[in-house]
Amino acid sequence: MGLMVRVLDKIVFTALFLTALQVPILADHYRQYLSGFFDATEQQVAQYQALADQFGYESVDALIDTLRQNPDPVVKQDAANKAQTVSTLNELQTGIQTLANGHYYEKAWYMFHPEQNATLARVIDNFSPSVPLDPMAVLFSLITAIVLNMILWAPFWCVGKVRHWHHHRHHHPA
Repeated sequence: MGLMVRVLDKIVFTALFLTALQVPILADHYRQYLSGFFDATEQQVAQYQALADQFGYESVDALIDTLRQNPDPVVKQDAANKAQTVSTLNELQTGIQTLANGHYYEKAWYMFHPEQNATLARVIDNFSPSVPLDPMAVLFSLITAIVLNMILWAPFWCVGKVRHWHHHRHHHPA
């Protein structure tokens, strides 16, 4: 039984390590995806800025505020769409900064946050597993796999220690 548990422990650890190795690679793919989306959205916002400049507005926000005050529902909806595009640009910039400069746990937290599910699904569609070459990425993966493995096996270790202690106490009284 002990040999089987040790083999299973090694299999679980290996699976965790290989999975954790994918996080840095996935973060790079995710950042590249966001960068492409950011570029397209930035071009759209630049067009809004050109429109604001052309008609003497101090900013895109000032243009959007004016459009929101228009009684025509189409113009109000256009203002809402423009405001959403500007908001999306800011969110993309935050995401790119996190994925470019954050540590791997911050990157993982960002990517696996429920708000990111749709984007993560699109990134994973084009993702090919590989092994990172960066030593820090490998170290992150190793530490993550060790910690997760310890968390997974802790209940079994505790049960084993309690059984051993219980068995030792009843068969070897003091």
